[in-house]
Amino acid sequence: MKSFPETAFASAAQGHARAKHPDATHGLKVDFLAPSGLAIEERARWARLSARAGPGNIFAQDWFMEPALRHCGNATSLRLAVVRQLTGEWLGVVPLTFETSLGNGPLPSRHTWLATNQFIGTPLILPGAERVFWYALLARLDRRPGVSLALCCEGLPLDDPSTLALNSLCAEQDRLIHCTSRFERPARLARSKHAENPGATRKLDKRLDGLEQRLAQALGPVSFTLHTRLEETDAWIAAFLALERAGWKGRAASALACCTSTAGLFREVIRNGQRLGVARLASLRAGDRIVAMSCWFVDRGQGFGFKMAYGETWRSHAPGRLLMRYVAGHLDDDPPVLFDTCNRPGTPSDALWPDRRELGSFVVAIGGWCRRAMLAGLLDARSRWQERKTA
Repeated sequence: MKSFPETAFASAAQGHARAKHPDATHGLKVDFLAPSGLAIEERARWARLSARAGPGNIFAQDWFMEPALRHCGNATSLRLAVVRQLTGEWLGVVPLTFETSLGNGPLPSRHTWLATNQFIGTPLILPGAERVFWYALLARLDRRPGVSLALCCEGLPLDDPSTLALNSLCAEQDRLIHCTSRFERPARLARSKHAENPGATRKLDKRLDGLEQRLAQALGPVSFTLHTRLEETDAWIAAFLALERAGWKGRAASALACCTSTAGLFREVIRNGQRLGVARLASLRAGDRIVAMSCWFVDRGQGFGFKMAYGETWRSHAPGRLLMRYVAGHLDDDPPVLFDTCNRPGTPSDALWPDRRELGSFVVAIGGWCRRAMLAGLLDARSRWQERKTA
């Protein structure tokens, strides 16, 4: 991945002394665009940015984010915050919406937007331009904050270049940035802990070998299939939606197929991912029955877990875990630098996913000193309330 120096875009990073609002005076412009009805040339710029952007957030790429906004973006305040160069080309983009609260407390602010099935919240930015992107966007929000007191950014991996750039810039500008929540989830690095602890891997393999043998005795030989042909995509999607809905998620009305918007988004991004060669679709069969299915994405050295379903009739044989062992083995053959499982917060690690990835959500001050003082007071009150609640 080619990295572009910040000076290739603008001199916005040279400091406050030269200009108050670099988005307007240093070759960068910030536009807030309605996602629906984007002009053809803007849609093309978005696609070109996706092709050149860093690989840290596949969920922010245009082929995923555009369907997510179309199927799930119902807020009237939703806008694409686009930082663009003088040529009009997009340097970076992040969807923002306006919310009146943060958690249970009042806090009118701009929030980064994610659909339910997007698991990373970093913007889409050209590599090397992370600091310039945040500089321009924050300057725009300083100049025209509206009624917002802050910019709230959710689901930022702490090891991502854009997160590091945001924290560094806030420190340089003496701008308040407050971490409101932090969590970890399982991951797998190229030099993973599983190589350092082969005993744990052998122990898990022994247990899963026994479960696979029992499953084979009950239903027939167990086989793993990776579906790579485009013509297999729609059949795989239909089978996955049916398998997931047949389980507890269907009973809880939380399965993808229970909602037309989430089902539509799933179908579209899987088709797009297969067409682009970044989606991986897998099935685990026992005899002639599909007992588990999973999909994930791999792009330029980084992998991202997406969805998994299994047949609950055979829960005692752990078909989901058996499938994940095959998936982990497949990653060993063609390992990404990082595989983020994108599991829910607090999911424990194990021998398949022995590493941890830490993510956080942040509140960033915007506007003048009075507005920032109001924000500091609200955050202080929020912290005191949380302390009393947990005491």
